[in-house]
Amino acid sequence: MKHIKGLDTLRAFAVFFVLIQHKGVWFDDTVPNGRFIKEVLIPDGGGGVFLFFVLSGFLITSILLAQRTDDGNAKGGIIKNFFIRRTLRIFPIYYLLLLFLYAIDYTGLKENLPWHLTYTTNIRCYLTNSWNSFSHAWTLSVEEQFYLLWPWLIIFTPGRYLKHVFISAIAIGIASTWYCMTIKGHMAPFLVFNCFDSFGIGGLFAYAQTNEKYAAYFDKAIKWVGSLALCIYLYWKVGMFLHWEVYGLVFLKTIDSVMAVCIISAVIKAKPSRFRRYFLENRFLNFVGRISYGIYLYHYVYNALAYYQLNDLLDKITREHPSLNALVIDSHFYYWLHVAMIIAISAASYYLIEQPILRLKKYFTYKEKAALQNI
Repeated sequence: MKHIKGLDTLRAFAVFFVLIQHKGVWFDDTVPNGRFIKEVLIPDGGGGVFLFFVLSGFLITSILLAQRTDDGNAKGGIIKNFFIRRTLRIFPIYYLLLLFLYAIDYTGLKENLPWHLTYTTNIRCYLTNSWNSFSHAWTLSVEEQFYLLWPWLIIFTPGRYLKHVFISAIAIGIASTWYCMTIKGHMAPFLVFNCFDSFGIGGLFAYAQTNEKYAAYFDKAIKWVGSLALCIYLYWKVGMFLHWEVYGLVFLKTIDSVMAVCIISAVIKAKPSRFRRYFLENRFLNFVGRISYGIYLYHYVYNALAYYQLNDLLDKITREHPSLNALVIDSHFYYWLHVAMIIAISAASYYLIEQPILRLKKYFTYKEKAALQNI
């Protein structure tokens, strides 16, 4: 099965945008130039999350479309393998982390534990319209709920109706987000239905790749729609930077998702070049992309448990050596030290816990015609 390295690089950037959202930037964003870079040029954490969602919709749909069959018994086997493979990928480190946090009495965990255990953190956030110490798991809850529904739609929907599944998903995502944020006044699109536009856009792209005519239509469409989305996005970003009154931000997720699918398409179709070799297939970025699930899962907890404690410890250890102390208390040093620590923890998790478990996937394989294996 084909593995596209460039998609791992996209994952690396997506998780880095989330890190910036939660940690801030490594440069001074209080001066005009720094603020412009942060607020206009660097996508926010939402952009990273919706890139993940579009990518997930594309990859999941690509694999499921490749497995479609008219054999009713085989369909059941496909669904079973899908759920087992997703369970092996997602559950182990998630529940191990919850167990660890429960053992140390992590702030706010016990009172919200039933939500976290059942992957319904997003619903808790929606109902309370608030955030807690493990609320970043709302995105993982959305993904899990998407996994529970999507395979049935893709495997069992008759082929002539499949395109309506994707179009309907996009429409539901846009309409439900507008309802929740405009009518209900909730602070973010937390429900899985709110995110159907992101998943649906990724799924529609996967569907278009199954037919040359559809692929040509899709390529033409995303050139125009993508250009329009970029213009709207820049209007919003520059407008907020200049403190204009901007309109239509309720549709930011959809615009982010359209730009994400344009980028994914460009990466998949990238021809051999130095850019592809040294950037899209950069070993470090590919590695960060492979461990991005761990980075996303651990980073928020790491910030709460270790960020200030490690800073204070380094300050105390080096206080008798002024030159060394001046180095370690520098904000740039702290920033990249913590990023390196998060990557190191995630790498250890990947090699010691995730990879051994992922080897069990070989007992639940897809048919060889499945086109992509970045998941």
